Amino acid sequence: MDELAFFRRHSRLTDPGSGRPLFATLSDIEAMTEAIGGAMVHRDETVWRFGFALPAQRREEANTRYVAAILAHLGSLDARPPTERFAGTCRDFTVLLLAMLREAGVPARARCGFANYFAEGFFDDHWVVEVWDGDRGWRLVDAQVASAPKGTYRNDFDPLDVPRDAFLVAGDAWVDCRAGRRDPGRFGVGVAGITGMWEIQGNVLRDLANLNRVETLPWDDWGLIPVHYDTLGEADRELLDRLAAVGAAGGPVERAAEAYGRDPRLAVPQRLGG
Repeated sequence: MDELAFFRRHSRLTDPGSGRPLFATLSDIEAMTEAIGGAMVHRDETVWRFGFALPAQRREEANTRYVAAILAHLGSLDARPPTERFAGTCRDFTVLLLAMLREAGVPARARCGFANYFAEGFFDDHWVVEVWDGDRGWRLVDAQVASAPKGTYRNDFDPLDVPRDAFLVAGDAWVDCRAGRRDPGRFGVGVAGITGMWEIQGNVLRDLANLNRVETLPWDDWGLIPVHYDTLGEADRELLDRLAAVGAAGGPVERAAEAYGRDPRLAVPQRLGG
């Protein structure tokens, strides 16, 4: 399988559908992230960034699974006041940039893992884009951070080139925590107090789905995800060790596809976009 050709193609979730003409003027990744920043806001950041409380019912916008539906909701990619932007999460920033890049013929894939540039000493559950660089291979791009003015977040690096020690793909987090090199209590959703190996476990499976071009919602549960880490048998922990190694290596795509099909509990159900 041609890996770059695979990640140039849209998934069911990133295909822009009738919204395709909205991408026509987006010629480079800087223009893409600027457009995203003018059209989208993180649903948990409206108070501290923009001074308004998002109405509770608008939090449901982040359950919009398909990019075509996000674009239909927006109607255009024209910049608008924060109160009128799509209220999503890091996953939505990620899939919108994915759609733009793939539409431009650039190989790109979502990565699910943990970022250390939102809270001091903590790796927060987060999604970014991995884009192919002909000179360097796969490079991490944080669409959420890149779409915001410089200084909005704690990062001291270019968000179009995120260091691998600032964002850990879920497989790296799993491997390090299982080996005792990192504390699993420092990984998770900090504001919700959800931490530990079970949180990492879910992201290992979501990231494997991403490597198979199935970009789920961040809270989707299926198969092995709802089985708490503390109740896993040794065979399942060893299976997750193998899956984490695939994710940590970023594939290659043939290996990711083989791992994805290894157990019926791993593949994303059709109802979730699989």
